[in-house]
Amino acid sequence: MRTPLPALALVLAGVVLSSCSSGTEGGAASCAAVIQYRGHTYWGSGPLKRDPATTGRLVAGVIPACDDSGGQQPEEPEEQVEVAELAEVPLDTAFTWNGGIFVRKGRELPAATRSWFHSPLCRRDAEFALTADWLGVTGPKQPRFDGDLRPPYRLEVHVTQGPEEYVGATILVHADAATEPGLGPRDVKSSLWEGGQVTARVECVDGRFHALALGVPAAT
Repeated sequence: MRTPLPALALVLAGVVLSSCSSGTEGGAASCAAVIQYRGHTYWGSGPLKRDPATTGRLVAGVIPACDDSGGQQPEEPEEQVEVAELAEVPLDTAFTWNGGIFVRKGRELPAATRSWFHSPLCRRDAEFALTADWLGVTGPKQPRFDGDLRPPYRLEVHVTQGPEEYVGATILVHADAATEPGLGPRDVKSSLWEGGQVTARVECVDGRFHALALGVPAAT
């Protein structure tokens, strides 16, 4: 059985700081994204744009101890974690943890997994609806007050409901002055700031997801 990964949280944490390496400003050490499994080192690879299928099996891994403060603070102790087995890649090559893919040193992911790291293009002829976890927003206009969001802007979202080809993908939804309704300060404060969801009625324009209407799901 294939089990989809959980939806991503508001703050993506697919890359975890762990083992140490030198060479940052001021001579301080920096930590790389590393997990150890059965005595082998696996390096973080990403960020993911599509949820890979997993088998549902979890195995024990270890994030090594690390000091990224250049000796100014106590070393972070090693941490035991549970990593998930991928459905299409054996554990001795890679696994997934916390929204990221970790690949064993000296191994490579198969070519078929390249789609995991690319967002899908919008390719539907008719408009459609999406529900998604809100990850972030970018736009050229500086906010004038808390919750101020003025078009044009782009929402980065992780799709949880909608056409099958987009569910589990991270995409950009483009809003402009024609998006009606758009997202207002109340939406931002009540849902988006809390790592909530956004709903969108979307049409495809030159491969992009153009929002005809945006909102947040009603509280239950």
